[in-house]
Amino acid sequence: MIATLRKEWALLLGLLTLVVIEASELLTWLLDQSASLVLGGLSLLSLLVLALARRIASQADHLAEALGEPLGTLVLTASVIVIELALVSSTMLTGESNPTLARDSMFSVLMIVLTGVKGITLILASRFQKQGRDTPMQPEDLAAINQSGASAYINLITTMSVLVLVLPNFSQDSLDANYSLPINWLLALVSIGLYGIFLRLQVGSYRNLFLDTPEQLALSQGREANAEEHQPSGEVQESVRRHGVLMASGLLVLVLLAESMGSLIETGITDLGLPSSLGGLLVGLLVVAPEALNAFQAAGRGELQRSLNTLYGSSLSTLCLTVPAVLLIGEWTGTEVILGLEPLESVLLVLTLVLVRPMSGRVNELDGLMLLTVGVVWIALQLVG
Repeated sequence: MIATLRKEWALLLGLLTLVVIEASELLTWLLDQSASLVLGGLSLLSLLVLALARRIASQADHLAEALGEPLGTLVLTASVIVIELALVSSTMLTGESNPTLARDSMFSVLMIVLTGVKGITLILASRFQKQGRDTPMQPEDLAAINQSGASAYINLITTMSVLVLVLPNFSQDSLDANYSLPINWLLALVSIGLYGIFLRLQVGSYRNLFLDTPEQLALSQGREANAEEHQPSGEVQESVRRHGVLMASGLLVLVLLAESMGSLIETGITDLGLPSSLGGLLVGLLVVAPEALNAFQAAGRGELQRSLNTLYGSSLSTLCLTVPAVLLIGEWTGTEVILGLEPLESVLLVLTLVLVRPMSGRVNELDGLMLLTVGVVWIALQLVG
């Protein structure tokens, strides 16, 4: 018991922080202070959120081991999308009207995940492949991905990205960068339906396409245990329940802390005269932190496909689930929702989608560096915009 409490110090500290914030006027007092104090409070909360994200990633890793791929990473993906939906929904329902909030949130998550996080993931996986090598690598020695599964993810992400974030700018049935109400509802139904079908196939008949290459080889050679042997024992079931409860608790605390951080971010950016789009970037970093850490851990062990399942799953769920939610809330509250990106952002998105598309089943550090370059340029444009 004592050992468990020591491991979960971040969760306990997060709960204590939430109690202090809710039971006192600390947050209200802090929002009225100078920009330096606001940024100091924001920094402390950020460190706590990162510690929580690290524990969440660890719990998700245990679940992935117990449940197997790709179901294990889907648990984390489903949990993390709750963070984004909670942040966006809370802001739309209680904050000032911001018609581009959902668009900025989705675009930030996509750029962070597909450029920065994936870039670092590819570098980590490539370096894992090179450990202990003193000779030049051959093409077959490069980090391997399951190209069929990766292509399926990218095709869906590309389709939904264009339909949701690019095509509205060219729509003729609305004056704004959006669709008319009937097309919006069609888009929402298509998003949910497509995502549901994809998940059913991913954990069913197409499961092998989303496994790491060595696992797929083991399956093809008949070395995997039969279905009865894969049924979790009582001990494994208890482990799944324990890690699942701890991960869900950590995610709940992280969501509530992130809502407090949203106020600090908005105040700090306003006081310092920084671009408002920088707020979307910071919120996006909070949203993807657990998945990013989980992807880094898997890549560091050479499990590249598991990392990509996490990252691509996050991007796809962001597009397919956030859009119906914000369209519903926007219609319910009478809030205008603008989906179409600005021209500069559209170009960056298209470039990113081209670079993430796998040309072969092998990747190297240069692939990661190209993505990181796009991510750095995007962040720089946010700072000067």
